[in-house]
Amino acid sequence: MALSVTGLEARAELLYRKLLQRTHWRTQELARAVKCPVGEVAQALQALSGDGLVGVSADDPTSFRAVEPCVALPALLARAMCEGRNLGLNPVEVDRFIALHELAAERDEGVARGRGGHRTDASSVVERMVAKAEEDVTFLVPGYVDGGFAFSRPSVDLGLRRGIRLRAVWASSVFDVDGAMDHAQWLAQQDVPPRMADVVPVCAMIMDGAAAVVIDDSRTPRMVRSGAELESLCSLAERLWGRGAEVRRLRRTPGTGAAQPRMQMVLRLLADGLTDDAIARRLGCSVRTVRNDVAAAMAALDARSRFQAGARAMRAGLI
Repeated sequence: MALSVTGLEARAELLYRKLLQRTHWRTQELARAVKCPVGEVAQALQALSGDGLVGVSADDPTSFRAVEPCVALPALLARAMCEGRNLGLNPVEVDRFIALHELAAERDEGVARGRGGHRTDASSVVERMVAKAEEDVTFLVPGYVDGGFAFSRPSVDLGLRRGIRLRAVWASSVFDVDGAMDHAQWLAQQDVPPRMADVVPVCAMIMDGAAAVVIDDSRTPRMVRSGAELESLCSLAERLWGRGAEVRRLRRTPGTGAAQPRMQMVLRLLADGLTDDAIARRLGCSVRTVRNDVAAAMAALDARSRFQAGARAMRAGLI
C-alpha cells in the first residue's frame, strides 16, 4: 500500500485522492467509485470537510470537490501542530504529492485550452494561485456562488499564514445573501473584511499584480498573465478598493483576529535564525515553552534540526 501522505485514516485518504480526479462528485457516485456504503462515504466526507480538505462544488451545490493539496495539506499540518497532534505527515512526501498534483493539474488545463473538451474548476485554479502569491491577492466579487472561490476559507487561511495582503470588493447585493454575510463576518474576525461597491463588473482574482483569473458566466476560469487586460484589471481593482465602502454591519469580535498562534510565531523566528532565549524574549514566554514548541515542530515536520524545521515550515506555507 502507498505511504499515507495526509495522515488521514485509510478510507478518508482514498476518498480525498479520488475527489482530486474530478471537479465535483456526488456522494452516491463517489460511493460507487470507491465501492463503499453511501453512509460511510457521507460520514467520511463530513470529516474531510471539517479538516478543510473538502468543500462544496461551485458547479453543483449538491456535489463535493477536493480543496487543492497546496492549500489543504499545509493547513491541516498547521492546525495539528497548534493542537499538539502529530498526524504522521512526512513533509518530503507532502511536497512530492503536491508537486505531482500540480503537474497533473497544469496538464489538464493545457488540454482544456487546446481542445476545449475539459472543464477546469475555478476554485482549484484560484487556490493554486494563492499558494504561489508573494505579496497580495485581490478578489472582485459581483455575485454570490455557494462553494465559489471568493468564499473559500482555506484560501484565506493560507494567505494569512503566509503574510499576504488580502483584499476583497463585493457588489452590494452580495451582502444580502445569508451565506455571504456569514463569510463576511468571518473575514472581519480575521481583520480582512470585504469592502462594498454598488457594482463589480467582473468576477476575478488578481495575484501580485502579475496574473489574474477571470471567471465568466459559465464559471469557467481564464488566465490573464500580461498585456492591456491585466493592466485594466489591476486598475479596476485599485479603483474599486479605493472607493469601496466599509460595511458597518461587520463587527470584529473582541479577542479574535489574525494573530498567529504561538507555534507559528516560534517557527517564523526559528527560520530567521533566532535562539531559544531570543525567541522567548520576543514572545514574552519561558525558554522551556519555546523549547517544547521547537521539539514538537521538529517532530511534526520530521526535521532533524532546528534549521530544517524552519525551512520545511516555510516551504509548506506554515509561516
